[in-house]
Amino acid sequence: MRDLVLTVPDYPYGAPCWVDLLAHDHVRAKAFYGSLFDWRWVAGDPATGGYTMALLDGRPVAGLSHRPAAAAVRSQWTTYLRVGDIEIARSAIASHGGRPLGQPVRLGALATTSIAVDPGGAYFGVWEPGDLAGSGVLDAPGSLTWNELLTRDYAGVQSFAVGVFGHVFTDETEPDGPRWATAHTGDGNPAFGLAEIEDDWPRDIPAHWVASFATHDLEGTVARAVDLGAGVLQPPFDGPYGLGAVLSGPEGEVFSVLVPDLD
Repeated sequence: MRDLVLTVPDYPYGAPCWVDLLAHDHVRAKAFYGSLFDWRWVAGDPATGGYTMALLDGRPVAGLSHRPAAAAVRSQWTTYLRVGDIEIARSAIASHGGRPLGQPVRLGALATTSIAVDPGGAYFGVWEPGDLAGSGVLDAPGSLTWNELLTRDYAGVQSFAVGVFGHVFTDETEPDGPRWATAHTGDGNPAFGLAEIEDDWPRDIPAHWVASFATHDLEGTVARAVDLGAGVLQPPFDGPYGLGAVLSGPEGEVFSVLVPDLD
């Protein structure tokens, strides 16, 4: 693909390395996220297996996949965890109570991917890199900065992540608060947050991953998103991973904008 810079950060096994948007109306999605994050969309070519990607200063930061109108799954952002071998990962997912969906998809020379559902019902992806190890930028405005998994099966999903990816969890639960923890990859680096959906949450909120995109101006980014048609699901708050807000995109997909705490 022309103008594509493939030099990327190092992603250890089990680390979130990529996100893509499953959406029906690609024209609307491109306009919304392109305006919000200054992304330039590049149509897929043989090198990507036809996969459309968003570029930030020439570096790939996200993908865009087609959601059929009659699809059972809702429009959503999917978080991909880095693996070494897609078939071994699919087997491990099934062995530990998850469910691989469909067949692996090859994105040309870039990567091979597969979608699965964890024991708590959250959709996620696994990413076997080829030429592209993952997002070419992290923590810069308009790029991925953090991922969080919200689930009602807190213990079961934690056990699943340990068995499949070797994650080590640090409990961060505060007295009388909901259970939450930080998952670490084998090298000790924080990988993602795991939070429990409590019983008093509306029952129609499913288990889900939230992809957080970095910004230096939270209020300005939220205001811009609203002007573009976003909904505000959680107004600006000071959370454990930085100052953030949770939004819904053009087709109701959930994502977050975050001023990351990188200390």
